[in-house]
Amino acid sequence: MKNLVKVKKKDLPIAAKTLALAFMKDPLSKAVFVEESTRFDYLLDYFRFRIHYGIKYGYVYASSDKFEGIAVWIPSDKAHVSTWRGMLTGGLRLYAKVGFSMVSKFDEVNHYTTSLRDSVIEPPYIQLSPIGVTPDEQGKGLGTKLILPMMKKLDDDNLKCFLETQEERNVAYYQRFGFEIAKETIIPGLNLQNWVMIREPKNKD
Repeated sequence: MKNLVKVKKKDLPIAAKTLALAFMKDPLSKAVFVEESTRFDYLLDYFRFRIHYGIKYGYVYASSDKFEGIAVWIPSDKAHVSTWRGMLTGGLRLYAKVGFSMVSKFDEVNHYTTSLRDSVIEPPYIQLSPIGVTPDEQGKGLGTKLILPMMKKLDDDNLKCFLETQEERNVAYYQRFGFEIAKETIIPGLNLQNWVMIREPKNKD
């Protein structure tokens, strides 16, 4: 992607730190990793796994070589994190570091959101999962820098894009890029509001 840096396996520590900082106050992060004192360390391990998965099965880009922002894009045929795929991208390491109870919480959420996703969109598509910018760099257009090139590619390839957010303020932000709310739900067990959003490819004249 033009003007973006492709994230490689060697970049996992710094890329994971970016997303951990970005998601410290995220509603889902707070609901799963309740203790603020340990949340950052747990998020480091969690996002290390998510980014590793994206590198192997999708596309991961940074806003620059300073890694202020990270976006992970997963094709629909790899959107389901199977046991084998998880093992190949650090799933066992995540269990060992974070613990069974924490991972189980995310597994429950993932099972629910996967069923929800499958009910509102059919392949092929690309899933944005996740995107984040460090707090001190937010408001500088880095999210836009990360999103727009992929939106152009999806338009060229005639592909839809799917995402979910538990942060209400993000809804209007994503709508600026053409995403529309497909469904609004409450995540069972966590009492978290969840917005499912889909972007249709823009037709060429």
